[in-house]
Amino acid sequence: MTDDVRPIFVVGSPRSGTTLMRSILDAHPSIVCPPWETGIFVELASLLDRFEKTQAKHHFLTDDATIWQWVRQTVDELMARVTGSCVKPRWAEKTPVHVLHMELIHRVYPRAQFVHIIRNGYEVVRSLQNMSWAPDYVRGNARIWVNYVRAGRAAAGKLPAGLYHELRYDELVNEPERHLRQLCEFLGEPFASQMLDFDKPQNSSFGLAREPISADVKRDYRELSRLQRWAFNQVAGGLMRELGYR
Repeated sequence: MTDDVRPIFVVGSPRSGTTLMRSILDAHPSIVCPPWETGIFVELASLLDRFEKTQAKHHFLTDDATIWQWVRQTVDELMARVTGSCVKPRWAEKTPVHVLHMELIHRVYPRAQFVHIIRNGYEVVRSLQNMSWAPDYVRGNARIWVNYVRAGRAAAGKLPAGLYHELRYDELVNEPERHLRQLCEFLGEPFASQMLDFDKPQNSSFGLAREPISADVKRDYRELSRLQRWAFNQVAGGLMRELGYR
């Protein structure tokens, strides 16, 4: 496998702003980021795990290089399809749960760069409480946030320099240009002003419109009850303090 490809993976806890970052990256003239979460490394991780167990049980021999070449080709072909006719030189992919598979992604794409979006855990849990696909109890949603954030930061410590960028959601929405310039520097791409106008269809590779950043922060979710806040702090209080959140 060659390591000339340098894709970008947007990862983080669900409801932390990864969709916003997807739209912003896709507005860059050199980056295409499809709106579809492929989840492909979740499936590949499961497949490779089953393959390894079967190989150990039946003692058959295989060429590891061939396996990894197939994995790389599979992802390349999928991304070629989901990016469609877009001719931008770099592709990015947004699947929050890929934060749990960064080591695998790095093995497949040694030069891949990761953008880890972190949002105040309390706001994430308030949002998750309103999602039909999320647990309907605070402890479960708090564990999702803690597990995803810790997994991303732990994986970052094993990556070579220049491959991991951590970006706080609240800082991004308060000072977008400043933090997008820092992001572009990390990616090795020139800053493009249309990233600030990602909400306009003409700046989307797929002609999509969405709310601007100013609207993205306005959510009418219920505050947690006193008992729910206690449960949240039991699970997430340590990480909240570690990250500097109240």
